[in-house]
Amino acid sequence: MTNPTPSSLILAIETSTLIARVAVVDGGGTVVAAAEAEAARHSSNLLRLCVEVTDRAGVGVGALRAIACGAGPGSFTGLRVGMAVAKGLAMPTETPFVLVSSLDALARDISPHAAPGTMLLPCLDAGKGQVFAAAYQRGDDEGGHPAALRRSDDLAAAPDALPSAVPSPLLGDGPLLIAGPGAVRYRDILLGSLGARAHFADIAGPTAESVARLALVRLARGETDDLASSVPSYGRAPDITRPKRPPGTPA
Repeated sequence: MTNPTPSSLILAIETSTLIARVAVVDGGGTVVAAAEAEAARHSSNLLRLCVEVTDRAGVGVGALRAIACGAGPGSFTGLRVGMAVAKGLAMPTETPFVLVSSLDALARDISPHAAPGTMLLPCLDAGKGQVFAAAYQRGDDEGGHPAALRRSDDLAAAPDALPSAVPSPLLGDGPLLIAGPGAVRYRDILLGSLGARAHFADIAGPTAESVARLALVRLARGETDDLASSVPSYGRAPDITRPKRPPGTPA
């Protein structure tokens, strides 16, 4: 097997959860180097992790094909740190920048664990007693590998409200696999509210590998994102907003 050329390599960053995950992945989707660290604030670890994996892969940032970043939904602070680091690395070198839904990446992590046709419900912890989720169906990609086909928009809901939040036709009436940090936290509530058809899987993710693989699909279609205008997909409005001005106060 030949070593990948630097121009085929992607640096992927995923920070929507308490675990920051980074990886260098080649053009075929193989992980060349990966690292992760858990912290309440990823600012203490993320840049170090990026340096670690690029050094191990033997590639400089300017030689990368692209930098991919999980866009959320997820942790407000985590997403801001992840995107700031990704943009900070991409901007000086004019490296192409690609955003990937963190729920899409988690669904892709889940898909190899489900039979074809199974409905998937990846759940990220949204705080405030809620989860971020979306409905997917286990299918195959163009190469015949397990893939997750999106069937709904993102939503934020209490775990016991998911059956009504996701329209029932989108979830179907067959097997349903739930997984992700939100599913771990609210496992019993989710299984109770979704009924006997639902099953739980303890699967790590969203992974940087899945972010990279989904970014490769976008790159193959000629799609990239604008560094200046790209922002995280938080899933709901941030808790901290600008204070309202008293009536009659000049803007």
